[in-house]
Amino acid sequence: MAERLVVIGNGMAGARTVEEILERGGPGRFAITMFGEEPYGNYNRILLSNVLSGGEDEASIFLNSLPWYADNGIELRASVRADRIDRFAKVVHADDGSVTPYDKLVIATGSRPFVPPIDGMYNARRGFHQGVFTFRTIDDTRRMVRYARDHERAVVIGGGLLGLEAARGLQGHGVHVTLVHAASHLMNAQLDPQGGAVLKRSVERLGIAVELDARTEAILGKDEVTGARFAGGRIIPCDMVVVAAGIRPRTELAQVSGLPVERAIVVDDQLRVLDEPDIYAVGECVQHRGQTYGLVAPLWEQAK
Repeated sequence: MAERLVVIGNGMAGARTVEEILERGGPGRFAITMFGEEPYGNYNRILLSNVLSGGEDEASIFLNSLPWYADNGIELRASVRADRIDRFAKVVHADDGSVTPYDKLVIATGSRPFVPPIDGMYNARRGFHQGVFTFRTIDDTRRMVRYARDHERAVVIGGGLLGLEAARGLQGHGVHVTLVHAASHLMNAQLDPQGGAVLKRSVERLGIAVELDARTEAILGKDEVTGARFAGGRIIPCDMVVVAAGIRPRTELAQVSGLPVERAIVVDDQLRVLDEPDIYAVGECVQHRGQTYGLVAPLWEQAK
């Protein structure tokens, strides 16, 4: 009888892990169930900036279509969120009320956008201000494209790679973009100050304004965004704000389930969650030997 393999997360790391299992004869060994919070198959998040700019059609970034799962004997629970793992009963409780048993479990919950605490950006009852966007999913991208068609000035918060991509993508819709970064040079996690200065000049030559050492304090406007206020009181007028200030591992499921979490879910050299012989974790939600990972290459290696 096939073992029951449950994978929580249908993003790039979770789906790639399943692909690796299939290549090694997985359908004969495992009955596979996958949970995915989005109503889609697996797609390449790296190419979302191309979809934002209009350089690529969103259909072209999908890696596995919905029929692919059925064709490979995988039960995809699309638009279903896993809420809790009962490690003793070896079942997964989900937000649709279902209880799914497993023999082996893979957690691939990925990451979420980091949203700095900025006044006026988020309301606990209503969610994000209608003119404020994060840039993480295909639905985020669609909303940004629709909004950009009817608006003229955007502030992009975050001078890393994602912020640069968001700024360039919005510019392709005729939006005037100001890129604001709290650090003293762009892509400060990857570049030294000299490299950051070269990048800043290149970005400005594209027509994107760049503000450094700029800590955003508030988003202005009640019904519509009218501007962003920064430390020191300076205000930049805008009618759209995109937050691209980095990511944080999604560990809530692991925490509520009593699994070891520090910066992310702690795993051993075999990607097993510590002291859990039947639970593994892969991707951006993982901490291995003190390190977390946000690039594709190490995620592919983890999947293997």
